[in-house]
Amino acid sequence: MLSDTEVAEAAALLLDVRAGRLALAGLPEELTPANTADVQRIINLVSEHIDAPVRGWKTYTVYKPMHPPIYAPIYELYPSGSRIPADISPHRLIEPEIMFRVDRALPARAENYDVLEIMQAVTAIVGFEVIGPRLGRPSASGDSPQDGQGSLYSSFADHIANGCIVVGDDIPDWRMVAFEDIPLRLTENDRELASVVGCHPFDNPFLPVVVGINRLRRHRGVNRGDIIVTNSSTSFFPVSAGSLIRASYEGLGEVSAVFEES
Repeated sequence: MLSDTEVAEAAALLLDVRAGRLALAGLPEELTPANTADVQRIINLVSEHIDAPVRGWKTYTVYKPMHPPIYAPIYELYPSGSRIPADISPHRLIEPEIMFRVDRALPARAENYDVLEIMQAVTAIVGFEVIGPRLGRPSASGDSPQDGQGSLYSSFADHIANGCIVVGDDIPDWRMVAFEDIPLRLTENDRELASVVGCHPFDNPFLPVVVGINRLRRHRGVNRGDIIVTNSSTSFFPVSAGSLIRASYEGLGEVSAVFEES
């Protein structure tokens, strides 16, 4: 485990990277978490110093014993059809997902929320996650990132590399949907980037929402309107600026976005 001092040092570096004062490929080895509990401590401390409204939450698990699930606030949300600012994701990395909107607040409390309680409080939606890590970018003065090891756990500590989300269509009667059987097509203009059926790591993307919300209820709960992001069916794709990126889940809905030029 990292000490409180080491967590504070890691958080201070990540805040400097966010502000463009520093360029790092990753956290220094001695400050890089080796477990998700330390990742969460760093995320929480960084979040305390970010003055922006929380629009949602990204949840993630590494599927390893002794590595509990992690979550990070999402600060940027756009409606379908939006133009995404270039600085959110300089490499323009995007992935389609089934996300969930919280329609009834589930505040912090001592006991777990049960599955039905969460199911009745959320609506499934089609969306994009834009992957926008701060680590690995040049500083505001143009310095190239050199220090740090650029590890997976550094990336997790960087708010799980979330840049923003794009929210598309609501999915009617989502509780009756067999998500593992739904075809997904992702395109860039007329070029097909992916065509898959199902492929979510849990088959049903609602299942990690239960885990994520019950992690969050220990901390602060979730508010009405928050978007919960879990996992993609395809992972991410680099795309070109100015291209129309569209994801369509057959019979459920779609989402689109365009990256602005740098």
